[in-house]
Amino acid sequence: MGKKIKVCPMCGSTRIYYVAGEMTGEKYQCDECGYIGSFILEIDEDEYEEWLKAMREEKTNE
Repeated sequence: MGKKIKVCPMCGSTRIYYVAGEMTGEKYQCDECGYIGSFILEIDEDEYEEWLKAMREEKTNE
């Protein structure tokens, strides 16, 4: 297993940063799409490219 990386659930970007933590939980923001929320994905670094490819293929099939 590789290192876990944080990934935006909306666009798949790894440019997602911790913004704040309050009573409602942690909040993250994506620099690519502007997503703000507490739900993020943590994916093994060595599986990220495969996951991203599958995500893009799924979006083109919609």
